[in-house]
Amino acid sequence: MFEWTKESAAFLDNAAACTGCYDRLAQAAARRMAPEASVFEGGCGLGHLSESLAGRGFLVTAMDTSALALGAFAARVRGKDLPLNIRLGDAFGIPPEESFDYGLFCFFGSVREVLAWGRSHSRRGLILFKKNWAAHRFTRDPGAIRKFTYPLTCAELNELGVPFETEVFDLDMGQPFRSLPDAVRFFRLYDPASAMTEADILPRLMETADPAFPYYLPAVRPVGMICIRADDLRNIPLS
Repeated sequence: MFEWTKESAAFLDNAAACTGCYDRLAQAAARRMAPEASVFEGGCGLGHLSESLAGRGFLVTAMDTSALALGAFAARVRGKDLPLNIRLGDAFGIPPEESFDYGLFCFFGSVREVLAWGRSHSRRGLILFKKNWAAHRFTRDPGAIRKFTYPLTCAELNELGVPFETEVFDLDMGQPFRSLPDAVRFFRLYDPASAMTEADILPRLMETADPAFPYYLPAVRPVGMICIRADDLRNIPLS
C-alpha cells in the first residue's frame, strides 16, 4: 500500500513538474464543468490537480487524510492568489449539509463510495479519473491491478444502471531522477521486498540532457475519464 513520506512526496512533485500530467487532467475536467463552478476533490494528495483547476478559475475544496501531503501542498501554493481551500479529513465523511457543483475523484475511491458522495453532495455531477492499464508500473514483476480500474468501474456502473459518458486519453506519467541511486530509492518505495538494483533499473530508464534530472523513467499510460450527471444518481440503489 502506498504511504506518503517526505521522499515519496518529493518524487511525485518532480514528476508533476516534469510531465505536466495534472494540467492535462485539469484541462480534460474543465471541458466538462461549468466555468467558475465549485469543485470538491477527494483524496487530493499533493494537490496538483486542485491547484491547476483553481488556476483555471474554479472554486476548489481539496481534501485528503494525509497531513504530510497537505502540508507539502499548502507550502507549494503559499502566496498564490488561488480560490483554493485545503482541508484535512475523510472525503467520504464530510458534513451532510455541504454541497458542491462537482465532485472530482482522481485514482481514488470505490464506485459505491463515490456515487454515495455524489448523491449527497453534488449539485451537477461527478468526474472520475481511473487507471486504464492492467499492471502495476514500479515493481520487478508487474502484478495485475485488481480494483478501481477504468474497465471495472464502467462495468460496475453499467451493473448499477448509472448513465455515464467517457473519454480515454494517453497521459505522460513518467518519473525523472537525479541519479541512479535516486531511481533505486524510488523503486524500493513501491516494491520494498524486491531489492532492485541499479542494474535491474537502468534498462528501464532514458538518459536526458537535463543536468538536474539526467535519468527518466518513461511511462505513457491510458487514463479513463468518467462523467456522471447528478440527476442520474437520485434513484440508484447503493446498499
